[in-house]
Amino acid sequence: MSEVYQINRKKTFHSIFLLYFMMFFCGGILPVNIGNLLAYLPKTTKFGIGIVSVSSLIIGIISILIFGYYGDKISERFSRKTIFIYTNFIWILTYGLASLSLNYFYYLLFIIVGAIGAGAFLPLGFSMIGDFYSPKDRGKKYGMMQFSLTLGAGMGIIFGGLLGNYAGPLGWRIAYGIGFIFGLFTLIFYTFSAIEPERLRSEPEFENFKGEINYNYKITYSNLKQLFRTRSVGGILISVFCSGIANVTLGMWAIFYLTIKIDSMDAELIVTTIYILAGSGALLGAIIGGRLGDRYFRSGKLKGRVVVSLIGLIVGISLLSAFYLIPFYTETIVQVVFSWIFFVIIGYLGFFFVAFSSGNQFAIYSEVSLPEIRSTANAMNGLMVNLGGIIGNLVISSMIERNISLLPYAILLVLIIWLLGSLFWIIPYFYYPRELKECREILLQRRNDLERKL
Repeated sequence: MSEVYQINRKKTFHSIFLLYFMMFFCGGILPVNIGNLLAYLPKTTKFGIGIVSVSSLIIGIISILIFGYYGDKISERFSRKTIFIYTNFIWILTYGLASLSLNYFYYLLFIIVGAIGAGAFLPLGFSMIGDFYSPKDRGKKYGMMQFSLTLGAGMGIIFGGLLGNYAGPLGWRIAYGIGFIFGLFTLIFYTFSAIEPERLRSEPEFENFKGEINYNYKITYSNLKQLFRTRSVGGILISVFCSGIANVTLGMWAIFYLTIKIDSMDAELIVTTIYILAGSGALLGAIIGGRLGDRYFRSGKLKGRVVVSLIGLIVGISLLSAFYLIPFYTETIVQVVFSWIFFVIIGYLGFFFVAFSSGNQFAIYSEVSLPEIRSTANAMNGLMVNLGGIIGNLVISSMIERNISLLPYAILLVLIIWLLGSLFWIIPYFYYPRELKECREILLQRRNDLERKL
């Protein structure tokens, strides 16, 4: 692999990383500005906020399915880079237009349209990363993408919250405007620095292969059947669906819920600070989890990826349950200080451990899926997350529209579902090594086929 290619590959990954960061930066503005939208955006209701989330998730599912399956077909005519540029421009533009919304219905429309572009990111961007890097490095790279997601959402919450609180009725609009400007600059950076990955070149079976890799990547029905029969992928997807019910829902309502729980004059500031500091645990957890998975992979202990993820989820969800459900005492300054410290520590550890699985799950998708269906496997991950988010948001928004006191019970429910869903990681524990071996054998056969043609 030439030095020039490695430099260009690094630039491409960094630009994808930054685009992912900006997408979640813009997405983080809404949760911390629910109160401002209710107050300053005409015709907005609490149930309407839930509809915004559910609608964007539904459109995101449609986009994920289209680009997960047809993305490779479209790329036969246009490069994946070209498609990626246009789809990213859609969500960047619509977040800018959202800042100009006249009322709730315009805002809803812009968010829905933006979901078309955002939905394409996972099948296109993550499949390109899988084509750029070998299996021994994928856990780390996908972990870095989770780092980007968490950092972007956190920065969106911070800046969105600061502007929403201190810039008056226009604060949330200014936040979206900033997201649009920086997102556009990031897309320009990708446009002029990114390269198109070459499939199979990073696979161990094609190491030192000097010929041109020209293989028919047309997706067939048998390819898709093989993906859905891959038990390790299926087990993880069920777990991801359950985590989507909790994660997407909590991402939307956690700050709103915690602000209500803390009976204090400065509740919103306290909650935002605690949530950001605790959530930063996911930054380190995503990278460490991915690195641990890669280390086990290099040593031949393939089940290590699964064990790291499963233990991380069980420990992390248990800690987060305490984070969300234990009372926060504010009667005296001493209680406030000790509660603040306790919740930051327990929340940080919870987010740290649950992030262990993020890089490893995408690494497993890449390792047991043929190159032409990796985008479909990644798309299915996004599909399950969005489906879970739809269910979770509908449950919470419908419950609190009738009675806001039901919110703690809804939070408990989604946490229990998440914990039970994590147990489905037991399935890849038994099937992942065998299915990885089967995929590697197919790729080795492809190299033999190409060498016979030289």
